[in-house]
Amino acid sequence: MSSPFRDASAAESHQWQGFYGGLLIGGIYGTSQLDAEAKSSPYFNKQSDLDQLRPGLQKTIDGFSATGSGLLGYNQRHGNVIYGIEADLTAMDYSETTNTGPVRFTSAAIDFSTQTTIKTRFSFSIRPKIGYSFDNWMIHAAAGPSISRFNYNFRYIDDNGGGQPEDFDKESWALGVSSNVGGAYNLGNGWTVRGDYVFNYFPEIISEEQSFARFVPLGAATFAGSFDHKADFQSHNVRFGLIKYF
Repeated sequence: MSSPFRDASAAESHQWQGFYGGLLIGGIYGTSQLDAEAKSSPYFNKQSDLDQLRPGLQKTIDGFSATGSGLLGYNQRHGNVIYGIEADLTAMDYSETTNTGPVRFTSAAIDFSTQTTIKTRFSFSIRPKIGYSFDNWMIHAAAGPSISRFNYNFRYIDDNGGGQPEDFDKESWALGVSSNVGGAYNLGNGWTVRGDYVFNYFPEIISEEQSFARFVPLGAATFAGSFDHKADFQSHNVRFGLIKYF
């Protein structure tokens, strides 16, 4: 006859071990630091023009979105120490815009405006993990690479040359880092409830130059201009969900 204490010890030793998967829901706060510049050019040919454009090109964009995550992972256990690896795909609907203007150039009787929008729909991360278990609880920390796709949209408009906008739209992949801390409680029969915090950082989601040729009616000529676009993105995601060990 087996001892109930030995059975309980054996069951405990298999907690938090093996393959697992689950779903989590949460909310994300995202922020981007814009680092764009108008470059000296025939169109922006005065330092005062560049100085007036800079505040609208170097703003911070931030906002919130709901998230849903699918999580897959594998754990090994040695005593109370848990280590393993997990991957998650997080879906969101992040889209934030900042506007500047209209502002009048001091060098000419011309008003200008700028608008920048950043969008992302998902991130995918793979994170090696280490944790510690006690009673029915487990806490963990993890870090690893992350990838996402971003859409960057910029519009410049002034009332020179008929007021036509100069648009720049770029969609690109970005590589970043993802870190995660959290805790879970064992409900029994392989089910656990989990809460965690995920921080993602993408140091460069855009690095492109935009060139344009703009008509100047008084000079009866077309002058070239350009912007240099750069931005990062970071997010803070708090999630809760159910996990099943197989």
